[in-house]
Amino acid sequence: MKRVPILLIVCLILSVAPPGHASQMQQVSGVIHLHSTFSSGHYTLEQLVVKARQKKLGVIIPTDHDLVVMEYGLFPLRNILKRREERDSVLKSGPENYLAEIKRLNNVQDKVIVLPGVQSSPFYYWSGHPLKRNLTAHDYRKELLLIGMESAEDYRNLPLLHNGFSTRYAVQRLPQVVLFFSALGIGLYLFLKRRHFRLIGAVVGLVSLLLLIEQHPFQSSGFDPYHGDRGIEPHQEAIDYVRQRNGLVFWAHPESRYASTGVSLGPVKLMTKPYADDLVAAQNYTGFSAVYGDTTTADDPGRHWDQVLLQYCRNQRDRPVWAIAGADFHVEKKGVELDTFQTVFLVKSKTVQAIMDALAAGRVYAVRKESGPRLILDRFRIKDAATDATARMGDEIVVGGPPKIDGAISVEYGRRHLVEVSLIRGGKIWQKFEGRTPLVFEFVDRETTPQKNYYRIMAQGRGIGKLVSNPVFVVKK
Repeated sequence: MKRVPILLIVCLILSVAPPGHASQMQQVSGVIHLHSTFSSGHYTLEQLVVKARQKKLGVIIPTDHDLVVMEYGLFPLRNILKRREERDSVLKSGPENYLAEIKRLNNVQDKVIVLPGVQSSPFYYWSGHPLKRNLTAHDYRKELLLIGMESAEDYRNLPLLHNGFSTRYAVQRLPQVVLFFSALGIGLYLFLKRRHFRLIGAVVGLVSLLLLIEQHPFQSSGFDPYHGDRGIEPHQEAIDYVRQRNGLVFWAHPESRYASTGVSLGPVKLMTKPYADDLVAAQNYTGFSAVYGDTTTADDPGRHWDQVLLQYCRNQRDRPVWAIAGADFHVEKKGVELDTFQTVFLVKSKTVQAIMDALAAGRVYAVRKESGPRLILDRFRIKDAATDATARMGDEIVVGGPPKIDGAISVEYGRRHLVEVSLIRGGKIWQKFEGRTPLVFEFVDRETTPQKNYYRIMAQGRGIGKLVSNPVFVVKK
């Protein structure tokens, strides 16, 4: 009998390995929502990459402010008689410079993937008056994280207040432009052709010219800050703009109380109330920061996130919404480190496209560290006991029988900590598991319904922080 070479045996074994064996996901820790010296951050992008390597992070997504501008103008020539305040931002520095630096950093090293992003405040509105010393800018901190756009032109054309020249709204402003231009022509005609009407012509021409400048059609936003709250419209416009350009959009910090009672900025007060309700009002966005530096409730069972997920299950929404951790990182200080708030990506390979795909598809989980090691979601999947089909975060699975939930939680460096895991189904805590890490848990749900539903988990423990998974959707045959 001839001997079979060992290498051939190994190849045969690999060729009949069970499905999914060769497609094991690796976990890549990352940080979303960082600021560099391009806007309000303390470190350069290169310094952030160095710090990320020191923290053993594989991804950073800087989201420097796209534009930091406020203007207040006096009626009726608000675009002429105005005061403008501007600070450092991507658009001020030049989006081509921002994108070029990110590209350079990805070319010179491969330990830390850098994805482009900006933090955006599409709209705010004024109340009060400067003479009464009660001038207040509302909703300036109602912000979005825009991730993944690679064209400098896409950033220049963002639908933001005060963002310069744009042709997007020229058509809808055309009637008043034609009116004022016609009046300007009449004024010039009277001034040049009718000696006795020169004064009238000069006044008509001057007023028409001022109004033409005031109402010019090449504004960057379809809104202005002088007519009160416009609801979700300005933010929805920004969301749709970015999604049309294959970018991802996340609400930055929907329950932040930083400016909820007002923050003085010279003679102006900034006031932004928590806006978690906009998670339900808005459409077509990718997700939201469920874990960040404020107390959050939108991810609590039955709250805003679950309302949105249930809308998706009932076909009232085109896409689900994913949870991330938002760092809002500017500088390291006591109690705040670069890796305090992490988003962990599940990918087959560590590439820019794989990271973007995982973020878009909900194959991520959010973690808040405390003083020690962080929680790790080793496994969270739904199985069909009849077919052995398996689904992970962001997936949808059709099951013939009761779905089996299979999970495992551990802590970095193999530490043993007491952890509590809540399994949430359709907005309700369905089961709880408690024990010391590594904690393995299984549950067969025999109370399923024919409608599409989902499962997600939350885990937390004293000294080890919090973990929030994204959902797995289940449809019963």
